[in-house]
Amino acid sequence: MEKKIKLLAILMVTIVLAASIVGVIILSGAAKGKTYTNVSSVRLQVFGNANEDDTIDQRDIDFISEVIAGDRSASNLTDANQDGVIDQKDIDQVEAIIDHEETRLYYVDIDGYNASVHYPVQTMIAIYTKYVEVVRVLNATDMIIGVDDSVGTYKTFFPTLTSLPSVGNRFTPDVEKILAIDPDIYFTGTRNNYDSALETKLSANGTDIDVVRLPTWEYGKTTQGLLTLAYILGKEERAYEYLEWHDSLLKSITDKIATIPTEDRVTVLLDSVGNKARSTGSGDYENSQIAGAINIGGELSGGIYPVYDVEWVIEKNPDFIIGLITAGYNGNLTDLQARYDVLAAQFNATDAVKNGNLHIMAFDIMNGASYLVSIAYQAKWYYPDLFADLDPQKIHQEYLDTFCGGIDLDVSTLGGFVL
Repeated sequence: MEKKIKLLAILMVTIVLAASIVGVIILSGAAKGKTYTNVSSVRLQVFGNANEDDTIDQRDIDFISEVIAGDRSASNLTDANQDGVIDQKDIDQVEAIIDHEETRLYYVDIDGYNASVHYPVQTMIAIYTKYVEVVRVLNATDMIIGVDDSVGTYKTFFPTLTSLPSVGNRFTPDVEKILAIDPDIYFTGTRNNYDSALETKLSANGTDIDVVRLPTWEYGKTTQGLLTLAYILGKEERAYEYLEWHDSLLKSITDKIATIPTEDRVTVLLDSVGNKARSTGSGDYENSQIAGAINIGGELSGGIYPVYDVEWVIEKNPDFIIGLITAGYNGNLTDLQARYDVLAAQFNATDAVKNGNLHIMAFDIMNGASYLVSIAYQAKWYYPDLFADLDPQKIHQEYLDTFCGGIDLDVSTLGGFVL
């Protein structure tokens, strides 16, 4: 009996210690107590995903049961109800998630903080095209009752959403307008870009609106944000449809890229207006790496969009230069050509320009839910022999037809995506 008591005491200490490491102080829509960072490889960042795969199911219940029994160690996501103890209540929470019952869902947000949200969600404000696009992939645009000013300009890409009430600028939204729209959640991104004090401002007004911060383009973690949001919205099955398409296509590209030795890989500069490059965390940087390039922007300091010196680029002499611009669904070839001409003159001394390896790409496909389109274009540009059969435009059209809610767009006639 004494031995059993000692074992139980050791187990409880281990569980409480693990919980203290996870750091559980949950507030409405946000939390104090940072857990692990946004570089985590786990795609489903919902507490209760104990075995850290892409699904919350019986396997997670079994995992938690084994932790309770002392047969295995807890993972970062085992404490499903975030009360600091691993017990039957965590199994109950997982069962509630599986059965789509009313609860409070706990997850890790884009900045690595424990956060929570009322479940189920019925309505939301979604800001910026990248966040709205992810919501549409999940077949959840009917939940959107408010947007920001940028979404309103995309009449071709978001024809049913441009007339919705706007909260103004996505970086500094109007709190009074958010309160007037009164959604269940406000879907946005990292505190580094989007009003870090928004949670405080909303709670000061006594509202129960939850701010949900997940990646849709940041850090190259699009699928992490999409799958986690799917569980928050109760749209898991749709997420799995997207991931099946995504994972198969991505593997077909990365398997070939893996055969290229590092010393044989091309170098690239990703440019945007203002002599801004792309570095770690921008999403664009990560995507260029996936496509098999060595991105020289990673050598620069100054955040995710570091400013480069033209002479430095000429000295580095990258194999490719890709200018990123606002065009895409709201642009045309004239926009692309104008930027091309500027960069061609600016970098005429580089091998990229001399060898015809200067390209222009629209932000609309560079990152976000359609980011595989940009990876396909880049892979084909970088290694044309290896990807002779790859058809980026076909991939783009397939994405639109399958995951964009029935909008009738023909990519071949739009013309504002790449040059």
